[in-house]
Amino acid sequence: MLRARTAAAACLFGLIGAAGAEPAPTGPAIRFDETTHDFGTIRADAKQSFSWSYRNVGSAPLEIRGTAPSCGCTVSTPPDASVPPGGTGALAIVYDPAGQSGGVHKTIAVMSNDPEHPRTILSIKAQVIPLDEEPMPNGHPRFTGQSLLMGKCAGCHAGAAAGKSGAELYGAVCAMCHGAKGDGGLAPGLRARDYLASHDDKALGEAIAYGTANPKMPGFSDLMGGPLSASQIASLVKLLRDWGPSAASQPHAPPPKR
Repeated sequence: MLRARTAAAACLFGLIGAAGAEPAPTGPAIRFDETTHDFGTIRADAKQSFSWSYRNVGSAPLEIRGTAPSCGCTVSTPPDASVPPGGTGALAIVYDPAGQSGGVHKTIAVMSNDPEHPRTILSIKAQVIPLDEEPMPNGHPRFTGQSLLMGKCAGCHAGAAAGKSGAELYGAVCAMCHGAKGDGGLAPGLRARDYLASHDDKALGEAIAYGTANPKMPGFSDLMGGPLSASQIASLVKLLRDWGPSAASQPHAPPPKR
C-alpha cells in the first residue's frame, strides 16, 4: 500500500514538473550571453574590437540576416554560416572612437530569422578621452591655445619669464617642453637643420609670438596675452641661431602617438 502511494506521488510530481517546464522554442531562437558591452575608458585614437557570443536555443537553424549600427563609427560583421539548434556563434564588431569624447553610447540592431525576436538591440558604451585632454608622459595635462599661460599654469609658463632674455629666458619657459638645448622633449626640437634652414628670423619670431597649430603651442607675445616682449622674443631667435643645427634635434613635427 505504501509503495503504491509513493509511486503515485512520484508520478504526480513528475507531471507537475513537466507542466511547469518552459517548452523549447519552435523554429530558430537567438539568445545573446549579454546585450551590453562597456569598453571602459579609452583613447580617441584607439579602435576597439569585440566579439558578441550568441546561442541558438531553438529547434531549427539560426541565421543572422543583417546588422544596423546606429553610427558609422561602429562596424559589424555578420557570420556567413547558420547556427544549428544548440549551437553557438559570434558577431564581431569594431568601434572607432575618433573625433568623439566623453560618455558614448551606441547601438547595433541585429536582424535574424528568429520568428519571436527578429530584431535584437545590442549596446556598446565607452568613456572616450580626446587626445588633447590625455596627460603628457610626465603627467602634465595637455593644453590648447592661451590657457597654458593663464591661471594656475602662468606661474611656470609665463611668470618665470620676467626680467630674463636669451639662454636664461629659454631655460625658464622653453626648456621644460623643448629640451635643455632645444633638441626636443615633450615638444618637438627646434634645432633640426631643415627646420632652421626653412625658417628665417621673422618666421621663428612669429612662431614664438603667435604660436603654432601643429603642434599646438600658445603665442607667447604680450600682444597675445603672453609674457614676452618683442625684445625677449628676438633674444630667443638669436639664441637658436647661435646654437645652430643639432643632429640630436627631434624633427619639428608632432610627437609620435603612444
